[in-house]
Amino acid sequence: MLRAPRFAFLVIGQTVSQLGDKLHHMALIALVGAAAAASAGGLELAKLSVVFTAPVILFGPLAGALVDRWDKRVTMIVCDALRALLVLSIPFLFATTGALWPVYAVAFLAFMLGVFFNAAKMALIPDLVERAHLFSANAALSFIGRFATVVGIVGGGVFIGLPFWRRLGWTDYAAGFYLDAGSYAVSVAMLLAIVFTSTRNGFPPPTTDVPATGPEVKRTLRTLVGDVSRTLRAVQADRTLRFVFGSLVALGLFASTVYVVMTYSVQTVMGLGTKGVGYLGGLVGAGMIVGSLVVGTIGSGWDKRRTILIGNALIGALMIVGGVFYAFAVFVPVAFFGGALLAPVMVSQDTLLHEEAPPTARALIFSTKDLILAGVFMLSALTVGGAILLMGRLGIASPYQIALAGVGTVILISGITGALALPPPFRHDREP
Repeated sequence: MLRAPRFAFLVIGQTVSQLGDKLHHMALIALVGAAAAASAGGLELAKLSVVFTAPVILFGPLAGALVDRWDKRVTMIVCDALRALLVLSIPFLFATTGALWPVYAVAFLAFMLGVFFNAAKMALIPDLVERAHLFSANAALSFIGRFATVVGIVGGGVFIGLPFWRRLGWTDYAAGFYLDAGSYAVSVAMLLAIVFTSTRNGFPPPTTDVPATGPEVKRTLRTLVGDVSRTLRAVQADRTLRFVFGSLVALGLFASTVYVVMTYSVQTVMGLGTKGVGYLGGLVGAGMIVGSLVVGTIGSGWDKRRTILIGNALIGALMIVGGVFYAFAVFVPVAFFGGALLAPVMVSQDTLLHEEAPPTARALIFSTKDLILAGVFMLSALTVGGAILLMGRLGIASPYQIALAGVGTVILISGITGALALPPPFRHDREP
């Protein structure tokens, strides 16, 4: 896969960019941890989850419908250039105002651009590799992304805490934002390389382009609702697409609960701070590296639906173990094996979507996927964060353990039930 030049440029750019993103996320967590009141830390993290999920909910399908009409390479270049400028401004805003809301506002804009970027990236992949290599390409991207996660989160927690940055007059979180801006610049350079090699090697031109005149813009906007409706009807008529979108609920529940419960538990309840969160996130990433290698080498013949359901069930079981045996020493294997199970689930979901999505609506399909995942994540994070706060005020012991084990039970039961009810394999069997 990496021998294909355009795909290789995408992988290189995304590796560096995702390294920066993890530093960015660690910097946001450090900033929130430093600025939030101790009693409201878990709820503040839930608010932060709204900041990076709300853009997907508000702009997901619209972004996908627009990106399907645009040159996806240009869209990605513009988005990353603007994101570099936005993250550069965050340390200045916080230093000037001393408040979190301006940080949240700028972060919201950066994540909104990420919605457009991700829709364009996922829609571009089938143009960079042959259909027969889609599963391997998704596995390779998952592997590279998880490698960036390990280095970015584990290294980020340590890296942004180095005293070196204070000698430059930077706070630890400011260093994370500045490095993230630099990573976006590298991504832009790699995307420009894709454009150059595409032009030189006869890359097929985009089927649609950005409207140039006022009437064309109005006409395009009027047809967006129709495009979204037609695509959603296509999803409703396709069993594979319906299955993938339904399976995202378990993934969102898992991600949000781990984010709210385990992040704050490690950072404050267990007293390990941002470095502890970095180590735990790195273990999840390390597990996903192993899972990506396994699924990329021997998993091409697996039933992707069964892989998703069984993986979800086992992830739920691990969450129950983490809630019952509530300690960092237990979180370590739970995080690693959870990541190892998560990678095959995500690779299988993306590949099923690539195989089934109409070429003219790929970006819209993937932005709809992100919308569902973000919606579940945001609602679950707020629910879990609020429930923990309420249980604490009611004097209920171990609210974090109850939340982790309770959500894990729901995911375990749904995965087992789905696997038992799963019909024989189906392929390209759209219903009338």
